[in-house]
Amino acid sequence: MEIQLALRWQIGSNPVEELPADLVRLLDGVERGGNLQFAARETRISYRHAWGLVKHWEQRFGCGLVTLERGRGSNLTPAGELLRAAWHKTQDRTAVMLAEAAAQAARQLEAMAHEPGVASLVLAASHGFGLTTLVTLLRASKVMPELQIVGSEEALKRYAAAQAQVAGFHLPQGPHGKKLWARFQRYLDARRDMLLLVETRELGFMAKRGTPRLAVEDIAAKQLRFLNRQAGSGSRLVFDLLLADAGIKPARIAGYHNEEYTHNAVAAVIAGGAADVGFGARTAAEQFGLTFWPEVTEKYLLAVAREALPRKPFSALPRLLAGAAYKRLLAGIPGSDSRAAGKAIELKQVAALINANLPRTQ
Repeated sequence: MEIQLALRWQIGSNPVEELPADLVRLLDGVERGGNLQFAARETRISYRHAWGLVKHWEQRFGCGLVTLERGRGSNLTPAGELLRAAWHKTQDRTAVMLAEAAAQAARQLEAMAHEPGVASLVLAASHGFGLTTLVTLLRASKVMPELQIVGSEEALKRYAAAQAQVAGFHLPQGPHGKKLWARFQRYLDARRDMLLLVETRELGFMAKRGTPRLAVEDIAAKQLRFLNRQAGSGSRLVFDLLLADAGIKPARIAGYHNEEYTHNAVAAVIAGGAADVGFGARTAAEQFGLTFWPEVTEKYLLAVAREALPRKPFSALPRLLAGAAYKRLLAGIPGSDSRAAGKAIELKQVAALINANLPRTQ
């Protein structure tokens, strides 16, 4: 059984009116294409309807959302940028909680529905776009994942304590990966555990368009407003290593303790102007029209017991990751490489993986 929960925005009190997702899609389209006609085509509504929708909500909010200039296209006003950023930030903040609540409700109702062939899988994992894609495919394959979104190290801790059947974590390549692997491997056993590759992706700094290239030293020196990921997340661990390499203490970073739980939430806040710079995945930066400077390439890995892999529901993991549907879905995510997804990796191969020497399958 699959249950989906969604968040609705209800604006005002007399009368209450639901803010339509199409309005935000139009604002997204204007940001990407600089034109309301382009935005209407992307949203699959008529230009007349798009115009009416924008004007109605401008009147409701009492301020402009889009500027239309003859011969110069369209641009978002500061209010339009704030609305767009607030919508996406709220959606991203609640997406994980809603998914977990939906999965829990589905498990509770399975017995009532007597749905045949549905298996459960407890998965503690750091957030990632490859992970969310895999979870969608698992549900379609009659595997009901109980997804616990936590930091990379916490995911491994829960796996080692038998509180989760699978752990998902990020591991950067190069010297940063060596340092984190020394920290992570104490939770794993080479005889008991295997790793599965989920995706390879780029991490780096993101800021508004037109911002000159930034390094961690610039963020500290210029006292730019930084937006961090939560403690224990893969991105936070890498950023802390960058600080250590530069000899910069976290206290010198304005906003170091301001946290968000997803890459998209970080990008949305920056796009809305409430922060100057963040550290995260390329795909989030591009989705919100931000400039991105890559710093590291990292692997997203799943830890699973080797004796469980041949059995259901665990056997679905490598099959789905190596399948055409997964690769097709990830092909549209900027900065993500799924060519070797599903490959089984022994713990003794991790050193080669960190040094990018692991052979890829096509």
